[in-house]
This record gives sequence, C-alpha cells and structure tokens, in this order.
Amino acid sequence: MKTGKLYSIGYGLRSPDEFLGILNSFKIDHIADVRSNPYSKWNPDFCREPIEAFLKQKGIGYVYIGDMIGGIPKDSNCYDDSGKLNYQKVKSHDEFIKGINRLLNAQQKGFNVALMCGEVEPHTCHRSKLIGEVLQSKEIDLDHILDDQNLKTQTEVMLEITKGRNTTDLFGNTLF
Repeated sequence: MKTGKLYSIGYGLRSPDEFLGILNSFKIDHIADVRSNPYSKWNPDFCREPIEAFLKQKGIGYVYIGDMIGGIPKDSNCYDDSGKLNYQKVKSHDEFIKGINRLLNAQQKGFNVALMCGEVEPHTCHRSKLIGEVLQSKEIDLDHILDDQNLKTQTEVMLEITKGRNTTDLFGNTLF
C-alpha cells in the first residue's frame, strides 16, 4: 500500500496561482485548512469558500479541520487560568485527536496533504509548535514548505524555536 506525505504551508501574501504552483511542485493532492477562523482580511482569495472553489477547480481536494486542530480552540478547557492556550491540554482534547487521526488516515490512504494556515514561516505557527510535534511523537514526518523548491523538516523548525538546544520540546519533553 502506498503511503502519502504530510506537509505544511502558509499562504501569506501569495496569489492563488503562486500557491498552486508550489502545491504542484510537491504533488499535493489535498489541503487541510487548519486555521481556527478560515478567513483572511489580508488575502481574501484565501477565505474558505474562494480557496476551496479554486483548489477544487484545479483538482486539489480541500477539507476544513481548523475546528478540530486549529490554533485557537473554542473549548475553554484548552486554556490555563490566565487564558493562555495550553498545548498539553489541546493535545489530549478529543476533537484534536480526531483531527490528527484524519490526517493520519489520509496519509495511510496515499494522499499527499498540506496543512494550510496563514503564516508562511513555520516556526511562528501552530502547524509546527503543536501539530508537527504531535505527528513527530507518532514518528510521522511533517515537512514545512517554504517555496516551490525548499522545505524545512519538523526537527529543523524545532531547532529554530529552541535556538539549537534540541534536547527538549516546548514543554520540556525529551526530543532525542
């Protein structure tokens, strides 16, 4: 059975055509929109309905799962007493687990899926800090697409975030 690949990508200020070119260069079959709020005032072409229609027209599937694995969960149980998001609570939340399982299922079916959010730089986004860490703990590689030729691995992004310390993740858990 053919196994697919999981990627992440931020659209930033790219045009839909530029975005499509990048997706095609990595043979992306599906976009998993992981934005909690799938709308953009800075780049309206990437609001949920227009980008879904554009991708469908170009033969790329689109699924919205930001309600499951977005970076701003609606459930107040995912936050600490001061209102700050607690990634450890999010990781064990039923909806988050369902979202991760949807990604794993797509990968096992042989799809190449890119997790899409607005931030171009993966080290500034929950794609790496939350989703990528969970996938890495399951021994699943998540490569972060920078442009049509360049990727960063999850490990490279975590080294950036931890400023090269590479011995623990953001929560003090041993990485290597």
